[in-house]
Amino acid sequence: MEWLWIPTCIALIILLFLFLVGYIVFVRAIKRKPEREEIFEAQFSEYRLSAASETRLRTDYNWFDSNRTRELCITSEDGLRLHATLIEAPSNATPKGLILLFHGFRSNPRRDFCMHMPILHSAGYHIIAVDQRSHGKSEGKYICYGTLESGDVILWRKKVAEIYGENMPVALMGISMGGATVLMASGRVNREDTAVRCIIADCPFSSPKSIISYVMKKFHRLPPEPALSFAGFWSRLLAGFNISTVSNAKIFAQSHLPALLFHGTADDFVPICHSEAVAKAAPKRAELVKFEGAKHAESIYYDEKKYVELLLSFLEKNMKE
Repeated sequence: MEWLWIPTCIALIILLFLFLVGYIVFVRAIKRKPEREEIFEAQFSEYRLSAASETRLRTDYNWFDSNRTRELCITSEDGLRLHATLIEAPSNATPKGLILLFHGFRSNPRRDFCMHMPILHSAGYHIIAVDQRSHGKSEGKYICYGTLESGDVILWRKKVAEIYGENMPVALMGISMGGATVLMASGRVNREDTAVRCIIADCPFSSPKSIISYVMKKFHRLPPEPALSFAGFWSRLLAGFNISTVSNAKIFAQSHLPALLFHGTADDFVPICHSEAVAKAAPKRAELVKFEGAKHAESIYYDEKKYVELLLSFLEKNMKE
């Protein structure tokens, strides 16, 4: 029976190899990495901007520093210290509500929302720009694709109540992974919490597994399986979340909140089918606005007038006392 050792050894070697490959995928896709410098040039290095666009973006980017009110901190359910920046509405008007902003994968709120924040501020809203766990000044080793971050959303909502009272109208807004985060959080918002009014999700992905699979195939020319299943083992063991968690569409379908979704038709990082799945899951509560030719997270750059009109109209409708 000694010959049985040969196939057994081969099987063990293959298994160990797959665990190693899974760990490499886990590290590349989930583990926190050093972040870009906060200066404008580093944040927008991949953009080919016209002189006019660069001037506008640089002005909006610098607006953040000159309008900070104060820094906020909370502690997550798993003990991480999380950071955000509060920007209060103009003092010469009654605030219309508060927008909680959640940025995308390996990004930051100042970069992702640099155009949004001055507009929302001028419209009369308080803003809390959150550094998601494992980003910026927030603690954390692992990026959890909205699964654990959705619990952080609820804690930030409680922070809003602590500062402004239980009745301050709140909107949850996210871009890319931040969009996925707020959609996942919709399933955690208590129906009795009538202060949380609505969701805005810009180019969200539909689930962790779907987006990691897509990126592996599209950008790395690698078959997702079986490597992703083994990466899932490491994500459960080390990061405490399941890559194969239920989709945002199914979570949102069970929630009660209205949602406005923006997505570019030329998005090759998170294809528009992800937002279509969410909109299809709850067609009476979700409106998907498509921006022809816009790439990932570029809808507001592509057609600012249309984007802002729809955004402010949606907020005006849902944030009224």
